[in-house]
Amino acid sequence: MRIIAIVVLYNSEGTKVVENLKKIALQVDTLCLIDNSSISNDSICKEIPQALYMPQFKNKGIAAAQNVGIKYALENKFDYVLFSDPDSSIPGLAVETLLNKFQKLTLAGFNVGAVGSTAYSETTNLPYHINDCFVQKIMEQNVTEVTYTMNSISLISLDLFRKIGLMDESLFIDGVDDEWCWRATHLEGCRFFLDDEVIIKHNLGRSGGKFGKRTISISSPKRLYYEYRNYLWLRRRNYVPRHWVKYNGWKYIVKLFFYPLFVTPRFENLKNIIKGLRDGFRIDNNMAKY
Repeated sequence: MRIIAIVVLYNSEGTKVVENLKKIALQVDTLCLIDNSSISNDSICKEIPQALYMPQFKNKGIAAAQNVGIKYALENKFDYVLFSDPDSSIPGLAVETLLNKFQKLTLAGFNVGAVGSTAYSETTNLPYHINDCFVQKIMEQNVTEVTYTMNSISLISLDLFRKIGLMDESLFIDGVDDEWCWRATHLEGCRFFLDDEVIIKHNLGRSGGKFGKRTISISSPKRLYYEYRNYLWLRRRNYVPRHWVKYNGWKYIVKLFFYPLFVTPRFENLKNIIKGLRDGFRIDNNMAKY
């Protein structure tokens, strides 16, 4: 089985990123680095000789960058792709464990779309809530079934991309992995799992925002635009789970008041939320695509 890891870089630097990439490279056959930065960061490859570096010299979005790597993987006949973020610290034997779990679930009769890791916050050391995607615990397999897996760290059979298609580049960044998983379920009846044995540390935005008893991950103003626009686009697609629509609808209502009042830069936050709402209510040309 040949496994390729695809990692999208964007102004990623520092020893921590390099160390994370080295850990990934040791567990796969090829590490494919797609760089959306405006300048080349090919010096990373001097520290990771087995890395394949593909600079884009502009930010084309995570979906477009991932598609560059997926196309390469398909053309070169890899069997599995491992997606990861550069800031995710992968434990030893994680890829081997995910592959074994993928095959074990398949032999047990599950139509596996992906097997991902269980993510804990680097800041709080607590597991990320999966309230918007939780399906059930499957104790005998030691997995949690979800409606989608996060980009980091997730193992997918490349054959599935031939059936489902590539990532939706119109989304640019937010909801890209979610949408692809929902599409795979809609078209092929795939099911998605988190391996309870593979634990990673991850950060979703800046932490520290409080609303009542809840901690809110703080997004950048530009990211807020895509969050609101893509939420409105995705909620109109008939294969998107209604539970996700309802859960995140309330979340974005809270953020609508929280960001302009309590998070700097307040005006930039409000401006990008309004722009996201404006463009989100426009017709999504990909609504009926699937």
